[in-house]
Amino acid sequence: MPLSLVKSAVETSQIKAVIFDMDGLLLDTETLSFESFIATAARYDLVVGINDYRDMIGLNAATGIDILRSMLPTNMDAVAFKNEWLDVYRQLLLDDVPVKAGAHAFLASLHQIDMPRAVATSSSGQKARAILQKTGLMHYIQHVTGGDEVPAGKPAPDVYLDAARKLGIDAADCLALEDSNNGTTAALAAGMTVIQIPDLAPSNRSPNPPDFQICTSLAEAASLIGLEIDMSSPATIDANRP
Repeated sequence: MPLSLVKSAVETSQIKAVIFDMDGLLLDTETLSFESFIATAARYDLVVGINDYRDMIGLNAATGIDILRSMLPTNMDAVAFKNEWLDVYRQLLLDDVPVKAGAHAFLASLHQIDMPRAVATSSSGQKARAILQKTGLMHYIQHVTGGDEVPAGKPAPDVYLDAARKLGIDAADCLALEDSNNGTTAALAAGMTVIQIPDLAPSNRSPNPPDFQICTSLAEAASLIGLEIDMSSPATIDANRP
């Protein structure tokens, strides 16, 4: 059954699938990534801040390296810096992968009504599947497309178009949930309805209901499409459902 995204009391947009970004949207990992970026820069007495990090949010690895190269001293190897940064980041993730409030419940609610759902992320597909498995979210996700599995990463629409194709749903009938501006650009370019839930960076565009709306949380986004989710505890996995 399609969900309805409300623009007014009489005007709705039908949604036949929901496609999620991962970092900063389902997982509270952008903060950890930013902290590890700051810590790595400090090893080289480099002063960087949130604005430097924001330029790289939502981009695939190759594009992120180009931006990183432009901000580092010319004598520094951007790839080596990024690898060191990733090592620090992975250490932070060893004990726990923080999940955004409402992520389990939102996905479980879609699962219960048989709404097709996928993840379209700038992270590598292999990494994304492993992290989603570790958090228990992978149980609810039918397909994952990583930024390394398509010709062009966000802000190009490729990851979203591929996720829709895997679900067998026209992109125009999909709702995309994003935190980053680059990801929002990608989903809109794919022709999807988009709800942005900004994380570390504010939205750089104005709401345009019903095609593009901004929410402050997954719970608010769920309510916008007619789902009431329990934010008090993670959803219970029903092992009897496929």
